[in-house]
Amino acid sequence: MVNEFLDPPAERDLPSGTAGAMRAHLLRVVGRRPARVPAVRTALVAAVLLVVVSGVAAVLGDRPDGSGVQVLAMGSAELSPTLSDAAEQCLRWNTPGRGSGLEEGFPHVSLSLADLAVAIERDDRALVLFMNDVGFSTCDLQFDAGDGEPSGGSATDRWPHGEWLPGPVQRLLLTSTEADGGDVNVSGRVSERVERLVLDHGDGHKTEARLAGGAFGLMTTGGRLKADDAPELVSYDAGGAEIDRRPLFQAEDQLAQCYATPDGTRIYGKPTDHCLPVEQWKR
Repeated sequence: MVNEFLDPPAERDLPSGTAGAMRAHLLRVVGRRPARVPAVRTALVAAVLLVVVSGVAAVLGDRPDGSGVQVLAMGSAELSPTLSDAAEQCLRWNTPGRGSGLEEGFPHVSLSLADLAVAIERDDRALVLFMNDVGFSTCDLQFDAGDGEPSGGSATDRWPHGEWLPGPVQRLLLTSTEADGGDVNVSGRVSERVERLVLDHGDGHKTEARLAGGAFGLMTTGGRLKADDAPELVSYDAGGAEIDRRPLFQAEDQLAQCYATPDGTRIYGKPTDHCLPVEQWKR
């Protein structure tokens, strides 16, 4: 589903100096490879998880001195001040008439802070994802060292197939510090069958995703993922059985496996002899 609607808006609508960075992120989401770009930031060691509120927020620190602190929040509760600012900024960018510069015909989804599903913060960068029954909006932001407004980019769209997912998991947002890997931030939605979701790096390392309310979010620290290692998102049910495995860097419109509705209509993936059933998303 992530296709042309993630093309960046006109550069004149972006904060100064951010068009290139936004384009690199959003093109990466839809599977088109931009030219190799420098890593935004590389963490030195693996993160240590410290739960603040179970199922709501986690704080991760990758250095003993406390620098490089990261925060992952599932929902609008217990947001850090920075993530709260990021969420509010994303809403402003995607709301007509509030200085967003949205043009006529731009897909608009009415969203509020109550629709915040995933918020990820690392140093001066943040990613936020809003979802409701109509659609979603996502933003990638970088905060100014001073008191200036954050820069970045955003994308908004309605669900093209409503509550139906291409199997048990649907990746909505992927950003990485390098064109073909590095550290990644990933978010999306899952069906009720998914009890556990893991990013298999393909090199023997794994990163656990956080799940809440039909949404998931994860970030790697010092992961140094490589596309050549074929990293995958792996889903498990409540009994611990693996129910789905799919390439992390494969865009949805490139899925080799097709998925069909109960009446047999193919809505995801390329035509094949046998389509798997779509699964229902519930918040």
